[in-house]
Amino acid sequence: MAADQLTLVVSGALGLGTIGLATLIIGLLLRRLRRRNQQLQAVQQALDRQRQMLRQKLRTSLTAAAVAHEINQPLSSLSLISERLIQQAEATPGLAESLPLMQVLLTECQRVVELIEKMRMLLQSVESEQGPVSLIDATTSALTYLRRPIAAEDVQLQATGLTGPGTVIHGDGGQLQVAITNLLRNALAALLEEPRQQRQLAVTLRELPGWVELVVADSGPGFPPSWLGRDLTEDSLFQSSRATGMGLGLYLVGATVENHRGSVRLSRSRELGGAEVTLRFPLLHPPGGG
Repeated sequence: MAADQLTLVVSGALGLGTIGLATLIIGLLLRRLRRRNQQLQAVQQALDRQRQMLRQKLRTSLTAAAVAHEINQPLSSLSLISERLIQQAEATPGLAESLPLMQVLLTECQRVVELIEKMRMLLQSVESEQGPVSLIDATTSALTYLRRPIAAEDVQLQATGLTGPGTVIHGDGGQLQVAITNLLRNALAALLEEPRQQRQLAVTLRELPGWVELVVADSGPGFPPSWLGRDLTEDSLFQSSRATGMGLGLYLVGATVENHRGSVRLSRSRELGGAEVTLRFPLLHPPGGG
């Protein structure tokens, strides 16, 4: 209570006598206590809801891990058998006609494995163990992982800002690397629709006051106009711009960035003309922040 308000209350209560003044003060204190109790109850209810959500997420994560393990077992065997059949078909002239079908079988097996991994990452939404992470290291690791398809498809890669002591954020390095890898895979898939001599991919890391941005741009067809300026975590973006995709890669990126208290912006690249995705994260130790 402000000093002038208290003075007004006391002055007005002087004529009530000692009992009247005490009653008035007690009434004011009880009113304040009731408000504080209501606030505490609201906080407790919010905490209870959060604990319930975390328990549900934990059960979902454990179920997802078990299902992924059971499905991956036969898929691994099927992929291995497909690879051996392809090797035999390549060495046996009489089996040459079956080679395309075997290659399709292997490709589809690999797609299902990737799909299961993406689903597992989506369902594993319990708060992960986070700490200081170099975004330079996470991005470099993702590019290293994809160096073969980048080279095999004649993609011209331009990487900027990936050298130096490292841009550190608070997060989960594994989640970030998977998300960045999925983002780069989406860009590579889009570039396959372009002539080889026009396939360009730009990866840029830049620091802003208190923030760091990772920008991935390509020279592909770009996003549908209805996607631009929207949140990747929205259910409406749980889709793909490609006929063979399910949109899980982009959705995983959005969920990961949200888990790291960041933001995502979809736009069209001014330099390359295709899709541009900007991931923004808060710096762990912003300049001047101590």
